[in-house]
Amino acid sequence: MNVRQLIEELGKMPPDAEVYHLWDGGSRTNIEHVWLARTGIVVTADFDEVSYMEGDRPKSVPEGLAYWRTPKKS
Repeated sequence: MNVRQLIEELGKMPPDAEVYHLWDGGSRTNIEHVWLARTGIVVTADFDEVSYMEGDRPKSVPEGLAYWRTPKKS
């Protein structure tokens, strides 16, 4: 799915519904962060989630890290 398709699908949903993503076999976490990854995909994630794949991380994250975490809830 690309961003245009995602926007189209979201437009069909109840406007007050929360958005989740499927994680580890179930809908367990909220979408709190959205970014364009180095590979060009759009990634959604919750607070304090780990990314092991550099290509899944935002371009602003330094390269060469063993892992990166999304920001924690403040």
